[in-house]
Amino acid sequence: MKLALSILLFIPLSLLSQQVKSQQENLSFLVGKWNVERTYSPNSEPRKLKGNLTCEWALDSTFISCRYKMERPQQKRGLDQVFFNYNPIYDKYESLWLSSTWPIKVLMQGEMEGHSFVYDAMFPIQEGLIEYVKSEWTVQLNQETPSFSRKTHIRTSQDPTNEWFHHMDETAILIHKSH
Repeated sequence: MKLALSILLFIPLSLLSQQVKSQQENLSFLVGKWNVERTYSPNSEPRKLKGNLTCEWALDSTFISCRYKMERPQQKRGLDQVFFNYNPIYDKYESLWLSSTWPIKVLMQGEMEGHSFVYDAMFPIQEGLIEYVKSEWTVQLNQETPSFSRKTHIRTSQDPTNEWFHHMDETAILIHKSH
């Protein structure tokens, strides 16, 4: 009886573990070093920043830890620390963003469709305002030089629900793949 119960409990946990590992591997394309270009306010007054991104497995390979280093002319450089993972409890991909240029910590959740991810978040900013963020990633791995692009749109709780501001475009090109 104990053996049968142990087997019944082990099989679902084993399958869940395999599913989590498989979903986590969907993010493995990030592991390596990238050249990055960001364009803020691309549709109004574009401001371009260049930098690099380094990603590696972290915390017993349950997260991918990424560090953006962005040069900002006449300002202190910008550092972003981001942790990516697949969360089986919510059945969502997640990213936790910390930035040296923005005091708010942001947890984004999203889904993957083919070679695209769509993450979104909402969080209080100031004076009772809520900020909404939608980030769409497109991954190009079947090229001579793998890359990904990210388009980020934002709005606040004062804006109409269907009016988003095109906040940023980001392009990253792989320069060294790590394992």
